[in-house]
Amino acid sequence: MLDESKFDVDLKLWALRIPCQLCKAATSILNGYLLDKPRIKPITEDPTCQKNRYVILSDRVQSHDLSEISPQKLDELKKLCEIQVIPYSLTLGYSYWSADHVLKQILPPGVEVPSSFETIGQIAHLNIHDELLPYKDVIAKVIYDKNYPRIKTVVNKVGTITNEFRVPKFEILAGESDMVTEVKQYGATFKLDYSLVYWNSRLEHEHIRLVSQFQRGEIICDMFAGIGPFAIPAAQKGCIVYANDLNPDSIRYLKINAEINKVDDCICAFNMDARKFISQLMEAPVCENNAECNVSMLKACEDCSVQENEESRVENTRLGGIICVGLFPLLFVVACSSICYLFCHAVEAEEAPVTVPGNVEGAQDSNRNIHTSVAATKRPSDCCLEGIISAKFRVNAKHVSILNNGFRCIYNNLVIHLACMTKLLFIF
Repeated sequence: MLDESKFDVDLKLWALRIPCQLCKAATSILNGYLLDKPRIKPITEDPTCQKNRYVILSDRVQSHDLSEISPQKLDELKKLCEIQVIPYSLTLGYSYWSADHVLKQILPPGVEVPSSFETIGQIAHLNIHDELLPYKDVIAKVIYDKNYPRIKTVVNKVGTITNEFRVPKFEILAGESDMVTEVKQYGATFKLDYSLVYWNSRLEHEHIRLVSQFQRGEIICDMFAGIGPFAIPAAQKGCIVYANDLNPDSIRYLKINAEINKVDDCICAFNMDARKFISQLMEAPVCENNAECNVSMLKACEDCSVQENEESRVENTRLGGIICVGLFPLLFVVACSSICYLFCHAVEAEEAPVTVPGNVEGAQDSNRNIHTSVAATKRPSDCCLEGIISAKFRVNAKHVSILNNGFRCIYNNLVIHLACMTKLLFIF
């Protein structure tokens, strides 16, 4: 057991009894001659009178007549008030000294003193070397006493990591036996049982560095998610996260942490081997067993981009309306121009005499079969169009052919102009 009384140090000092309202001026005059000890104030209450205070002098002032203080400062002090020099005793006990000071007094000379430890919430994790194992209980008590209540449990790693979950075995050296704690990193809260899951506080900067590269709306696949040091912050940034870990306790706490940080709609958790996990994602991105989770994640993803889609839709509608307003007059002018041009040609063809040379007439007779086959393969829409024109205007076959070609020309012009205007729409 640790004997705390062995660390007591008694100091024999001198103090000045000064009225309360003059303490500030007195300390200004005695600057450099006051007690200078960490966590100890040089002014304390006078147990005999509430209107006075004790101004404690440095241990360099050893005589009652204060000969160690310069005469000039003493004269200034005497002009300020009547001073009384009284003896003052101060004991610096175990609670005053730091853990490093106490351990140096306990451990054998030449042995390296444990200067740091990993903190996981309220748990202090030590890695005590073999040469210090005989003193592990004393070391743990000192660390516990000097850091309570911030530290409530002190543990030491036992042996090497042999299990597939990379969770070390611990022995509790001091404090409470509860290994459940909470850790806060970059705005996220992580609850965990340090005896069941893997956690390394020294990776905090790596977590921040990697998560800072994620963008809102991205899909993140974490094959070794643990309790969520990457998955939770990524989900907080608006990413969709597929998180996997082989340790069932890690997945349990991952789901708890997702609920604590209110990102459970953006995280889909899996408990399987990483190779199997990534194979299933490559084969089927949406797993039937996690359909409900995926639906909620897709909804969250849609919510992330709804504002951008709405702005894009409004802009496209505005541009489309502007282009369409200018499109219809242009198409109307092109159609009217084409019809007038074709009807003029139809009238000229009707007035001009038609002469068929003999050789041409023979050629028409010899190619009758070809015309018959072409007529047989003519599109239904063309046939209907010729029938409508013939019934409506009652013109001969040559006029029908000319008008038919004219309507085809109008149709082609409309398609070309429509394609051009559509291209302009996409450019805008």
